[in-house]
Amino acid sequence: MNRSHHQLRIQGLSHSFGDKVAIDHLDWSLPDRGVVGLVGPNGAGKTTLFSLIAGFLRVQQGSIEVLGAASPGHPSLVSRVAVMPQDAIFARDVSIGDQLMFLRALDGVRGATAVQEVVATMESVGLAGELDRGAAVLSHGMGKRLGVAQALLGSPELILFDEPTSGLDPANAKQVRQLIRELGKTALVIVSSHNLLELQDLIDEIAVIADGQMIESGTIEEVTRRGRRFEIRVGRLVSEEEAQQLDQTEHVRKSIVAGDRITVDLDGSGEGGIDAALCALLGGLLELGLPPHEMREGASLEEAYLRITGDEASAQLEE
Repeated sequence: MNRSHHQLRIQGLSHSFGDKVAIDHLDWSLPDRGVVGLVGPNGAGKTTLFSLIAGFLRVQQGSIEVLGAASPGHPSLVSRVAVMPQDAIFARDVSIGDQLMFLRALDGVRGATAVQEVVATMESVGLAGELDRGAAVLSHGMGKRLGVAQALLGSPELILFDEPTSGLDPANAKQVRQLIRELGKTALVIVSSHNLLELQDLIDEIAVIADGQMIESGTIEEVTRRGRRFEIRVGRLVSEEEAQQLDQTEHVRKSIVAGDRITVDLDGSGEGGIDAALCALLGGLLELGLPPHEMREGASLEEAYLRITGDEASAQLEE
């Protein structure tokens, strides 16, 4: 990511609901494009932070600079900031085309220009054939894609997605992920999701929020540097004795064996980083006569998230 210019800059942000502190002196700066993940436990403050960035809530303390505007909700941000809530709601009996045209009119775009934008956006999410129908006929997956379409109208520069693939089947989820990746080439996209394995392959950077505070942020490589998870398939069943020996291999924090499959948590914090840890792991496997037939990175982000948020017990692989 190009850090020469920040499209989102948050400094000293705090927000409370009565006696409940939702955001606590939070600082965060993001560049002009790319896909960024925002994760945290339930009640961590993610929805409040999204609402503040979008201008749905008034800033109580601190500052949020969005796309050069001094505050969220500034008139200069019309059409430039878009939000897709987790459960976007559309009128069931009004044509989808009319609803999207109405949204464009609210942004001051009408006539042929609005029609072209609506049609092109619906084509991009594979829903061009649904323009004259009401949302009542849409499946859950189609409804999610309609929510994405609504967020894309006007080619916004900052897009906030809340659980964009929640409840989708694999095919629909894949399509939404592809759309988000494409958006990240020209806009800043922030995705809030609990699906950390999915985020790991989607985002450029990650931010972890807990109790309203930013407790970790950076690239996936930076955030997972202390621990990486790998899933390995070998050519035969692994004995209990071999599993115990593998567990004692240098840089191996924890391993789980299930038949011919091994899941390993590696410690990449030492000299040589994750490469040295991988070399030690492969050397140990070869010494045991267990050359890998297949190897891929597993849920490293999930493991790092559980460690960062202090849930060390949950971070351990379950027997």
